[in-house]
Amino acid sequence: MHTSRPIAVGGRFLGIAIAQGSQAWHFKATDPVIEELDGAAFASPAEAERVAGLVLARNTAPVRPVLRAGAWPVSAQNDA
Repeated sequence: MHTSRPIAVGGRFLGIAIAQGSQAWHFKATDPVIEELDGAAFASPAEAERVAGLVLARNTAPVRPVLRAGAWPVSAQNDA
């Protein structure tokens, strides 16, 4: 029988940490946003939750538009 712990961040269920022996917990991702962590080993469920939260924040951060040189609005070019 395996010991497991649910991993959730901000009320969002992300996956489970499953005990593998006495030294490691393996993460099974259920949310596609953090699928890159699927199969990763952690020292504890708390560590799995911390890293899952970081990956979730990184992958769901708002995307800022990037302005290229010379890509200013027309009105700004006329004022210069």
